[in-house]
Amino acid sequence: MGVQYKDLIERMRWAGKLKNDSAVARVLGVTPQALSNYKKRGTVPTDLVLKFAKIFGLSVDWLINGTGEIFRAGAEATEAGAKSYIQAAEETSKGSRTAGTTTDIEQLSPDELIYMGKLLKVMRGDDSSKTIAIKHTIDALLDSKDGIGSQAS
Repeated sequence: MGVQYKDLIERMRWAGKLKNDSAVARVLGVTPQALSNYKKRGTVPTDLVLKFAKIFGLSVDWLINGTGEIFRAGAEATEAGAKSYIQAAEETSKGSRTAGTTTDIEQLSPDELIYMGKLLKVMRGDDSSKTIAIKHTIDALLDSKDGIGSQAS
């Protein structure tokens, strides 16, 4: 018996407490049409399954076949962290942009490109404590009254 991708996406919706497949697509960083195509073809890229499992602290085995423990042992993801990730993804997909922010790589300055590369290197590194520290720092800056998130007001 192979993987039932329709069921996999349904487990993603349930575990992420997401309203619909479009919300799943936003979390995965793909279009709703792409997610629909994955369902039709009966295949979902492995990296998307791993990404979703990491965001929500889920067991990949449970996501794929619906058996075993739902959550990974020692999972780092929290409900609040997952909600902030979903909220950011939804805001981006709605086209809400604040002054001074961009998602177009062509519009980044050379310095911004260098620091984005450095940030990605740290975030993708083996030291999870650095990744967690960076995530918390960015969230704190965006949430702070004097931080980046309030400059657009």
